[in-house]
Amino acid sequence: MKLREIIDTIESSYPTHLAYDWDNVGLMVGDYEHDIEKIMTVLEVNEDVVDEAIEKNVDLIVSHHPFIFGKIAKVNSETLKGRLIQKLIKNDIDVYSMHTNYDIAFDGLNDYFMEIIGIGNTKVLDAIDSDEFYYDGKKYGIGRIGELKEKTTLREFCKRLKNILESDCVRAVGNPDASIQRVAVVTGAGSEFASKSMAMGADVIVTGDVKYHEAQDVYDAGMNMIDCGHFDTENIFKDVMYRFLSSEISDVEIIKSEVNLNPFNIIV
Repeated sequence: MKLREIIDTIESSYPTHLAYDWDNVGLMVGDYEHDIEKIMTVLEVNEDVVDEAIEKNVDLIVSHHPFIFGKIAKVNSETLKGRLIQKLIKNDIDVYSMHTNYDIAFDGLNDYFMEIIGIGNTKVLDAIDSDEFYYDGKKYGIGRIGELKEKTTLREFCKRLKNILESDCVRAVGNPDASIQRVAVVTGAGSEFASKSMAMGADVIVTGDVKYHEAQDVYDAGMNMIDCGHFDTENIFKDVMYRFLSSEISDVEIIKSEVNLNPFNIIV
């Protein structure tokens, strides 16, 4: 199957125009006419992932985080990114990245997160006020908000998240015994949406990469927040994209990366 056909299939559900202006999505490295026999899904691309792709004879890596982000002045062996690009091209491996367009799209990362943690009756948390983000009667936007079937406590909900996401650590702001039912989610880094979540009646917002002063503001506002970490809220990308590609594409082998990309270790 040609790379162009695979990209068309992906972008029919997750169009690149949904991405924020500052983002970089789409084909990062590769040839649209390349014949693809094996695809690997992964959160992001580093040297370990590239080596894994070479070892497993992968033709296409589909990542969530953009492989190329920001300015690249040179592509040579003196820089890490340059070496990776050279290694990818030498081994005929393409890289396609889908970032904020996948966060925003329906049936994307935020919707899948809501699904696996048991949140129903979901709506867009922060709709984007632009005509290009309104299509087929739907208003697109970042994050989701919905409800648990039954109320729980902040403490018990943290335990549930830790178990489902297989996290080493989950942090929370708020009273551990606070009642939780209406839940907002922004995968990755989304603490900036805490006020929006509270305005929409959320009992808690679940996200990652929460800074100290952001947490302090949430605490002072009497809001609850759970920080599951950037990695743990988005590493599920490889699972949901595996599911999507397996259902939409035939005659191509789909695998998930087995490389541990979490840069943090809980020491004590």
